[in-house]
Amino acid sequence: MSIDSDLVSRIGDLAKIELSKKDVTMFSKQLSEIVDLMNQLEEVDTSEVPDLDTYPVMGHENRPEDIARDGDCIDLILKNAPEHKEGFFTVKKVIE
Repeated sequence: MSIDSDLVSRIGDLAKIELSKKDVTMFSKQLSEIVDLMNQLEEVDTSEVPDLDTYPVMGHENRPEDIARDGDCIDLILKNAPEHKEGFFTVKKVIE
C-alpha cells in the first residue's frame, strides 16, 4: 500500500499540523516504507511459534498474595492531622 501525498495532507489537516510540500513528500515516502515493512511481516510463517500464553510467567512465583487490609491504625494516621473529627480529617470549606 502506498501512502500518497493527499492522504498525508489530510492527516495533517485532521491533526491540525501545518505541513509544507517538502514535509508531505517526506512523510509520504516514510509512511509508505513503514507500511511495506509491516506487509513483509505478514508474510512470515509463524505457524510453528507457540502462543505467548503457554510460556510461564517468570519472577512472580514468590510474591505474597495481594490482600487489601484495613490497617486498623486510624489513631496513628490522625495523630499527624492538624484537625480531625469522628475519625476523619477536617478541612476548611472551599465551596459555598
